[in-house]
Amino acid sequence: MKIPKISIIVPIYQVEQYLDRCIQSVLNQSFKDFELILVDNGSTDGSSEICNKYGEKDERIKYLQKKHGSIASGRNYGLKHAIGEFIQFLDADDWLTSDMLQKMYDTLLHSHSDLVTCGYQKMYVNELAKEYFVHCEVEDQTYNKKEFLTICAKYCENFILYFVWNKLYRAEIIRNNRIRFDESITRSEDVLFNLDYIKNANRFSFIKEPLYIYNRSNVNSTSKGFQIQDVEMQSITYDRIRAYLYQQGVYPSNERHLEHQYAVTMFSLIAQAYITSLEVSKEVRRNYIKRILGNGSTQKALQYHSKSGFLANIIKFKLYKSIYTTDIIFKFYFFLKGGKLID
Repeated sequence: MKIPKISIIVPIYQVEQYLDRCIQSVLNQSFKDFELILVDNGSTDGSSEICNKYGEKDERIKYLQKKHGSIASGRNYGLKHAIGEFIQFLDADDWLTSDMLQKMYDTLLHSHSDLVTCGYQKMYVNELAKEYFVHCEVEDQTYNKKEFLTICAKYCENFILYFVWNKLYRAEIIRNNRIRFDESITRSEDVLFNLDYIKNANRFSFIKEPLYIYNRSNVNSTSKGFQIQDVEMQSITYDRIRAYLYQQGVYPSNERHLEHQYAVTMFSLIAQAYITSLEVSKEVRRNYIKRILGNGSTQKALQYHSKSGFLANIIKFKLYKSIYTTDIIFKFYFFLKGGKLID
């Protein structure tokens, strides 16, 4: 059996509305030497019929079914069955530009890199939004590990470490080091996977061009909503990032960037508790805020803040020290943004 150059792993759950576009974006690639691994995580909509339809037409497609589980479990199941030389992850509600695989493969091959990361675009309700990497000082070139980690830290608002779908990995590194997604957590599994991979890699390349389309218009996306355990998980994740960057000599000179971004992340978790469709009770919401603001990592991060904006003013005037004040501020903030005023 011929070994494909790239294995593309797509975890699938309840995405019949988006799946055709996702699969077609792979089949329409200018690069043809791939296997497409569709991992059905127990969908009950029409996703399985769509997968079967394509699987019957193209021998490069592997359709795998498993009991319902997390996106991490779906990716791990795909890794177990992947035979390609390189690994590409793709979320089922997203899609690739037509030459993404070719450009990623060529860059990795010619630069002898272990990891290639490209830019991406966010899609909101059928309109392309901000292009990421375009406006930061990342060049289309190859970096050693310390240089790569310095870029990740300096431009942490671009979340370079936070995604696996805009990257091309060497399967040999994943297999030899038994790198897998942690199925016991519900958030930040991509970060921890990337950290484990980077520890075993040496050369890294960037492509600034946005080659991946990240769909944010899917309300049923695998992205997580409001969950109490997110606070601890984010804290653990940042602790691991800090420790590794410190070990590599990158953290001290980029401390302000990283801690400010952590503060932004924690306040975004607070914001999720004010999405009215989640129907979070006042008691649950305030306990959640208390856990965030009482977290040691959060307190450290709050020492670093932007010069302007909503978050900066909350931090500048230390409004976060009162749970009730924070609760009132966020309620009215989302009301002014057009949301419903909640209790």
